[in-house]
Amino acid sequence: MPLPLSGIKIVDFCTLLAGPFASMMLADQGAEVIKIEAPSGDNARNIGRRPGSDLSLTYLAFNRNKRSVVLDITTPEGLAAAHRLCEWADVIITNMRVDTRRRRGFTYEQLSAINPRLIYVSLTGYGDEGPEANLGGADITVQARIGDIAGRQLEGQPPPTHTLLYHIDMGTSLMTAYAVGMALIQRQQTGEGQKVETSLLQTGLALHAVQLTRVAGDDDRFGCQPTGLPISYECGDGRWILSQHINLDRRWDELCEALGLEEMARDPRFATLQGRQEHWQDIASILSRTFKTKPAAEWERLLKAREHMMSMVRTIDELFDDVQVVANGMITQFDQPGAGQVIGLAPSFRMASTADTPWFRRHAPLLGEHTDEVLRELGYTDAAIADMHASGAAGK
Repeated sequence: MPLPLSGIKIVDFCTLLAGPFASMMLADQGAEVIKIEAPSGDNARNIGRRPGSDLSLTYLAFNRNKRSVVLDITTPEGLAAAHRLCEWADVIITNMRVDTRRRRGFTYEQLSAINPRLIYVSLTGYGDEGPEANLGGADITVQARIGDIAGRQLEGQPPPTHTLLYHIDMGTSLMTAYAVGMALIQRQQTGEGQKVETSLLQTGLALHAVQLTRVAGDDDRFGCQPTGLPISYECGDGRWILSQHINLDRRWDELCEALGLEEMARDPRFATLQGRQEHWQDIASILSRTFKTKPAAEWERLLKAREHMMSMVRTIDELFDDVQVVANGMITQFDQPGAGQVIGLAPSFRMASTADTPWFRRHAPLLGEHTDEVLRELGYTDAAIADMHASGAAGK
């Protein structure tokens, strides 16, 4: 069976992370994605660039199943070619700054006049409106803005650093891919395209949906601050475990039994969640001594056998051999010219109807690898393409 987005044509005018990951997820589901790059290339190519190559691990992570076309849209010829691509496309995704779009002739109003069925996705840092609409956004600065960093700050301590997990960027990629799917369905119903807006700030708010929900006039809200009782402990082999059940009221007795601490379960000081939080230092001391009596893997087996929500604190390198990751095919690999075998993330969901349909079609493209090919598909002659190369409007 064909992949669900087979026949959908997308032009990706984005750089770095959120936009390219969104278009790659759509490409993995069958969409034909053309990546437009400036002559200098996507900035992601420079983050951890491999020696003697225009490839980097950052770029490889988000750009398989695409074709790369180099256009300088600051030139009339390059802009005209980009407009022809927008006429051809079902969807474009851009993270150009708002003022840049106006200056370069890339607003929704301008492109929808060329292609009324076009779905125009505007991906910004802080939204298309307001005094900061033209500011560039980044995952880690949005983490600071939305209360994520403050929410992890311990009393009397400086703010913690940003997370290693780029959850704002990656969440925006998911929101963008979701929004494209919704817009395509609506176009089937109406025959018309539309503008779609996503932003890092809006995604950050979505990730804080519980913390942001409250009753008007009521100060009660979901607590962001961590409780006093630690949930991570060092084990006998120096590895650490994390158990969410330590702070779950309804399974406290069961946790104590699993750890061989029945006396702690009967201690009246610890009979309620409030009492445990008040006496957290005493509990942490007992748990610390207990967990050091066995290696982390043994505690993990023991507690998971009782269906406790817990895990050893693992490194990223250990994920490649994680039994659940392997069993569900969450990691893939493919041949990449200029790099060899690339190991990375497989599509993040699986549909039964296309489970046996190959989703990998193209390696991550070299800079401008498909410029001439795509221009010919748009009707440019070889002579016109040569002129565009000579003027710098197109590149390889």
